[in-house]
Amino acid sequence: MLSSTTKRRVATAAAAVVMLGLVAACSSGGSESGAAAAGGGGANCDLTQVGAALDKHSAVPTYTDPGPPVDMTAAEGKTIFNIQESSANPFTQALTTSMTEAAGKVGMKVVDYPNQGDRTQWIQGMNAAIAQKPAAITLTGGTISPTYFQPQAAAAKAAGIPIITVLNEDLTQPQGPEVTARVAQPYDLAARLSADFIIKDTNCAANVLVLTSKEVIGSPASIDATNDEFAKYCPDCKLTFQNVSVPDWSTQITNITRSAIQADPNINYIMPLYDSMSQFVVPGIQLAGATGKVHISTFNGTPFVLKMMQDADVVKMDVGENPSQVGYAVVDQIGRILSGQGPIASGDEGIQLRVFTKANVNEAGTPPELGKGYGDSFVESYLKLWGKAP
Repeated sequence: MLSSTTKRRVATAAAAVVMLGLVAACSSGGSESGAAAAGGGGANCDLTQVGAALDKHSAVPTYTDPGPPVDMTAAEGKTIFNIQESSANPFTQALTTSMTEAAGKVGMKVVDYPNQGDRTQWIQGMNAAIAQKPAAITLTGGTISPTYFQPQAAAAKAAGIPIITVLNEDLTQPQGPEVTARVAQPYDLAARLSADFIIKDTNCAANVLVLTSKEVIGSPASIDATNDEFAKYCPDCKLTFQNVSVPDWSTQITNITRSAIQADPNINYIMPLYDSMSQFVVPGIQLAGATGKVHISTFNGTPFVLKMMQDADVVKMDVGENPSQVGYAVVDQIGRILSGQGPIASGDEGIQLRVFTKANVNEAGTPPELGKGYGDSFVESYLKLWGKAP
C-alpha cells in the first residue's frame, strides 16, 4: 500500500525519473512548482478540520460490519488461489497469512503461487489457477491487476472462477477488467491524513516534496487527494511532485531527496506515498545536512518504518493500515460470492487506518509488528457475520 510495495521488492536497475512540479491547487498534470510556503498561519490557514481528522484516526480504529450476515456453507472445502504482486513483499505475505487464517475459519484453504513480481509470472500463475479450478482467484497487492493479463482473466471468467483484487485500487477508482469483486484500499483517505499532519505540524508553512510511484494502481487517487487537501486547508503551502518507478527506489530516491533539498533549502517535509521509500529518503536528508529540519509523513505502517519513528525524529507520522483485517475482508467477499448473495459492490470492507506518531507508535509493538496497534474486534465481528462465532 504500497502499501503495499516494500524494500525487498526494490531492484537496483537505474531508469529515467519523471519529474512533475505541482501547486496544491493545480491539476496533477501541471509542470511548475507552487508559490513558496507562507511563514505559518495566515488567513488561508485552516487547522480545525485537519486536527479533527488526525484526532479521529489516532485512536484504535472502530470496526463496522461491511454488510449483512452471509451463509458461508458454500465455501466449506473450497480453495482460494492467491497470486501476490511479489512473494518477496513482506506486506503481501502478511496479507496472505491473514487470508489463510480467515479461510481456515470457514473451512477453506489458500494456495499461494510463488513469483518475483514479473508479469510473465503473473500470467503463468493465472494459467495454473485456471487449470486447478479453484473457488476463487485473489490478486494481492498494489501493482497486480487483470489489466496485465486480460486474456487469462477472461478465460477465468469463462470458467466460472471469480477474480478478487486485494488493495490495488482506491475506493474512488473503477474496478479492473474481468474482476468479480475487490477489497479496495482507502488510498485517498491515507494521503489526506498524511497531508493533514504536515499542514498541522508546520502550522500551514509546508514546503513539501511528494514522492510518487505511478505503477502503483492507487497512486492517481493519492496524488489527487494530496492536491485537494492542500488546496482546501493550506493553499499557500508549496508542493513539488516527483515520480520514481518502484525498481528505481534504491538507486534514485536518495539523490533525488538530497538534490531537491539543496536546490530548495526551504523544503521542510518529504511525503513518500508509500513508507518503504523512507529508507532511501532518510540518507538523502542526512546528505543534504537537513536532519532535524526536514521530516517525513507517509503511509502503510510497515514495521521497519515505525521502528524508524521510535528510534529517531525524521519519520514523524505514518498512516498504518491493518493487514490482519484485510485477509478476513477477502474471505468475506468470497463467501458472499459463493453464497449467491453477491459481494459488497464498492469493495469497501472498512479497512482500518490509524495515524501513528511518537505519541502512540509503541502500541504497534516494541519493536513494531504487522497488524499490531489496530485492535482485534474485527475478528469476532466477522465470525458473527459468518455464523461462526464460538
